[in-house]
Amino acid sequence: MKVTKRQLFSQVSIEKIFLFSNLVISFGILLVTVGGGWDISNHLLNKPETFFAPPHALLYTGVAIALVGSAVMFTRWNKLKGDLRTQYRFPVKIGIIGIFLLVGAGPVDFLWHSNFGLDGLLSPPHLTLLTGMFLCALGSMISIIRYGEPYKNDSYSIHHFLIVLTILPLWISASGFLYSFSLPFSETDYYDFNPEIYFAVVFATISMPFLNSGILVLTSKLANYKFGILSITGIILLIINVFNSILPNPVLVVTIPFYLLTIIPFISADAILAIGKNRKALYIAGAILGSTFFFFYFPLITHVYNEVIYDKVVSGSMTSNIYFEMLLIAFPLVIGPAIVVGIIAALFSEKISVKIHRNTK
Repeated sequence: MKVTKRQLFSQVSIEKIFLFSNLVISFGILLVTVGGGWDISNHLLNKPETFFAPPHALLYTGVAIALVGSAVMFTRWNKLKGDLRTQYRFPVKIGIIGIFLLVGAGPVDFLWHSNFGLDGLLSPPHLTLLTGMFLCALGSMISIIRYGEPYKNDSYSIHHFLIVLTILPLWISASGFLYSFSLPFSETDYYDFNPEIYFAVVFATISMPFLNSGILVLTSKLANYKFGILSITGIILLIINVFNSILPNPVLVVTIPFYLLTIIPFISADAILAIGKNRKALYIAGAILGSTFFFFYFPLITHVYNEVIYDKVVSGSMTSNIYFEMLLIAFPLVIGPAIVVGIIAALFSEKISVKIHRNTK
């Protein structure tokens, strides 16, 4: 059947709206992740909290935005024809599952607060929320990347910078899972879901460098190793972490210059990948990015390793003191595994990028 110019134009317009709806989903999930990080800080500072607390308001505003984006995404996808529809089928399915979990987490969270009061980090409502966040972010990321595939080899374009928006919510929501299974923030009056302390340390030492290296190398690979995309992604997340985890605690404000030094290895790895574009560059960049985890996840990582090294009470005023004390003990022990895991993650990301681009135009 011959396709007319009008029909072709209509399909292009539908696909552009489909792209925009996925960007809306990514932005919504980004708001959800920021609200979640703010919520964790409030828990640490023992600020009074109800279901209607400001972090929850930001979080569920993000959910509402993601829900609207998902509705538009699904309706536009249904109007795509042939290969275009097939190209986006997998990420759309992931996104739909994700939004159902995301919306369902709200009533579950409300019921949990109503019956049990304060909930721990590793609670059923939070795991439901995290899973929904991750799946929504993953689905929209794959769709946006596949849409921009024809522009991958061009000079810098808007499609390369859209990678940043799609990666950030994916990275933060994945970090939420790592925190849930490593931080001792899941004991309440009713339940104790805290991970066993040695499991938490081993899990953090493997998973955190893997995520750091994997996600940033993937970002660079998806942008065809264009210099700046990896750095921008890392810098923005560092800034988000400053606002979420450091600024709420006035005692930690003086540590911001130290924390922002992590920009240096990010830019270094970015330059190595952009210049080398080969397996050796991948190894070096993966090693650098993996080794940053102990600094990148400050100040929350203090609570993970404190359990084994000191077992002190990590109050808001003592967090930085304990962190810098343990830095001299813990970092020499974890740097080796972090480098190895970082390299493995970089190689893994190279394979994942091929899967993401599969079935593209």
